[in-house]
Amino acid sequence: MNVPLIFVAVVVSFLTIYMMHRFVKRPGVIPAFILLLQFLTATVVVFSLFENVLTIPEVELSIIIGGVILPSAVVIYDHARVIRKRKEKGIDIQLIDPRPKKDTKELKYDYFIGNAELYKGEIDALTVFKSLNIQDREVSRNIKRQLVLTHKLIKMQRYNSAAQQYRFLLSVFPGSVLVAYNAGYLNCFIGKYREAYKILDRARALLKKYQPDPDSNKELTPEQAEAMILFSLGYALYYLGRFEQAIRCFEKVLEIKPDLTVAYKNIARAFLATGMEDKAIEYLEKGRLDLRDNLLRVVLGSLYYKHGEIQKALEVLDEITAPDIKQVEALKYKGIAALKEKAFDKAVECFEILTEAEPNEPLNYYHLALSQRERKHNEDALRTYEKGISVNPDSSMLLYNAATLLDEMGDRERAVRYLYKSLEGDEQMEDAYNYLGVLLGQLGRYREAVQVFDRGIKIHERSYQLYFNRGIVLEMSRRLEDAVLSFEKAYELNNRDQALIYNYTAVLIKLRQYTKAMQIYKTSLSSYPDDAELYYGLSKVYAHMGEKDLAVDLLKKVLENDPSYRSRIKNDTDFKTLYRHEGYISLMVS
Repeated sequence: MNVPLIFVAVVVSFLTIYMMHRFVKRPGVIPAFILLLQFLTATVVVFSLFENVLTIPEVELSIIIGGVILPSAVVIYDHARVIRKRKEKGIDIQLIDPRPKKDTKELKYDYFIGNAELYKGEIDALTVFKSLNIQDREVSRNIKRQLVLTHKLIKMQRYNSAAQQYRFLLSVFPGSVLVAYNAGYLNCFIGKYREAYKILDRARALLKKYQPDPDSNKELTPEQAEAMILFSLGYALYYLGRFEQAIRCFEKVLEIKPDLTVAYKNIARAFLATGMEDKAIEYLEKGRLDLRDNLLRVVLGSLYYKHGEIQKALEVLDEITAPDIKQVEALKYKGIAALKEKAFDKAVECFEILTEAEPNEPLNYYHLALSQRERKHNEDALRTYEKGISVNPDSSMLLYNAATLLDEMGDRERAVRYLYKSLEGDEQMEDAYNYLGVLLGQLGRYREAVQVFDRGIKIHERSYQLYFNRGIVLEMSRRLEDAVLSFEKAYELNNRDQALIYNYTAVLIKLRQYTKAMQIYKTSLSSYPDDAELYYGLSKVYAHMGEKDLAVDLLKKVLENDPSYRSRIKNDTDFKTLYRHEGYISLMVS
């Protein structure tokens, strides 16, 4: 047994897995080459072990170089890179950065709320140095050099080191407003918000003593310095979860700089974080002056949509510029808003892009097909459903809606097949059972229809619609006793549906269960006192029971409510016992 070669084989296997993962996250030519080389070395080492061949030192050396040393260099490079990034930015970063997806960036409230914006930046080294007013030349020269080096660190994106340098400078110059501001700003930038708050609060107190050089045109005015300090202070408070205080800071900034859109946006974020959406909308509208901020428009548009202001939502979402038009969240709200506003061409445009951006999302195909159906483009809609089903074969929603379209288009047999498939999909929809049962009944397949309704009732036990339509199909198949039982159950679940009442009582009359029918009619008339159909049905009951005078009186009420019933009464054989009744004769003559 070649123990060293077994060890090399294990190492090569682990490194191959790492390189495969890295290549998926961050593909490139060099990683691809190394990965192919690893597959080759892995193959060689496996055959060497199992077949006991090619174990000469030259081959083993090639295996070690290609399968171990090269990928190990990549691992070391990735590790060094992540350590450098952590030092520079003071944040936690994954070892392998996934390549960002340009077209399908999903934007949501939590992304907007979690990414407040900073204003301006650090004050340049020369301005800070001039504000210090150091008398000693040697000390002055050293401090200037230190400031320049610190700002070089910032340019190199080594923000953590720069923040440490400014904290040191603040200990040397505790009365300097500009040093305090830069120290606080940099601590905000690297996410040390508690430390930033303490320093910036101190800078705000020092501001009272701040006197800019009157001879310098570039030096900050007290108002500018105050705005910068208050903004960064509000930013730190925001990330500390002290939203009300953050809002007060940003509002003070707006008193100094009323056109500062970034302050409006951060106030909106704070209101969203506290659930005050109406106030957030007010400030987002003001922040809308920033024409480049598409994220703000996505959030504002979605809020308008949520609040039912569909036209405003569309107006805002239409402002999103072309490079970001494929942002998923924006397109979803824009497409649904367009559907509600019956702007179907716009809806189709949005959902066509979404089906490409998110091919595994059934709702995109559903909304696209719905838009196409509204435009009477049924063939396009059917193709959309079929494309969605090919990607999502278990989507009950797509299968059901495709079936309804096929039924509209006259292809009922195919519609039945799709409905059966929908019942085997990811959701056993009540509507699918109901539609399939009704469709089978219309096709004369009564036994099969009843079986479908029975299956649906086992899952949706309290669906009056399933019981009602089951009763209709049973009545159509002349199983009247079974139909009555089904209608009775439906009536228990919902005694307010007039269509159910009409059908239920009609079957009771056919079965000569007049007392029960009379009871239902009288109960229903207390809820619907002007319903001519109920009076018409009750008059039938009295006619069959031999109560001719009561039957004629009720027919008078029927005609008072709806004179169009006259011809129907004449042709209805249920009233043949009234043909010689004087009241009936005069009623038909008048």
